[in-house]
Amino acid sequence: MGVAFYDRRSLLEQAKPCESGRKSFLETRLALPMFKQESTARKSKVATSLSPGFAAALLLVSGLVCGSACWAADIAKTPPTEAEFKLAKDNLAAQPKDFKMHFALGELYKRSGANREAVKEYALTTELNPAYYVAYHQMAFSNPDSQAVEAAIERLNKLKEEKPRDLLLRVALSELLEQRKEYYHAARTLVDLLYQNAIPEQHIAKVNSRIRLLLGKAKDMQTLEKARGIEDDMEVVPPPLPEASLRRSLHASKIKEPKVMPGVGHAPLLP
Repeated sequence: MGVAFYDRRSLLEQAKPCESGRKSFLETRLALPMFKQESTARKSKVATSLSPGFAAALLLVSGLVCGSACWAADIAKTPPTEAEFKLAKDNLAAQPKDFKMHFALGELYKRSGANREAVKEYALTTELNPAYYVAYHQMAFSNPDSQAVEAAIERLNKLKEEKPRDLLLRVALSELLEQRKEYYHAARTLVDLLYQNAIPEQHIAKVNSRIRLLLGKAKDMQTLEKARGIEDDMEVVPPPLPEASLRRSLHASKIKEPKVMPGVGHAPLLP
């Protein structure tokens, strides 16, 4: 899968309501550089103490800044405790219509390796809030089944009619199409936004890089399918045998009658 990216401001604005107004957006931005410098143990402790939506957004933002070797991967590999599961399920039972509660439980399932349950919670999250793009991102990287991907793509396509120039929507849609191995359509989703001049200047290079990645995958798949098609044709129509090749040019019109000396019947006359 390609390396996804998300706009820092948009993600943190989505996460802002999750903090119940305890931190302002400015305070959050100022806290990010300090947060990245903490030890792994400290980061894990702080991340688990934050509300679900804010923690997920902070992980993605920090992942974008730190690169591939980000500490977010360490937290994702840390299995959740029974106390975390109990707290998340109790919160969900108290607020079953809160998309943040479903997302928080999905994150715990993902960390524990239960991808099927995680995908189910991410799907419920997007049903309650179709514009919560982090859930689509997490779903795409949780080995979802085809039915869940299809429903998510349909939900995003419907939302795209209302927000045709939403970059995060397009990125989430391209990730799901990529997961379904529709690489060309995944790239086209972002190319259309380029033609509309709807991508902020600071993100154009990253979008172009992702488009090239997807088009490269599309080309590789096309080459592979072409090679498989040639192999299938060879299996269906075997090469002709040498005898068959010789007989193929023997037409009735080309066969000459043998020369027979005149006589009675076919018996030649004696001299």
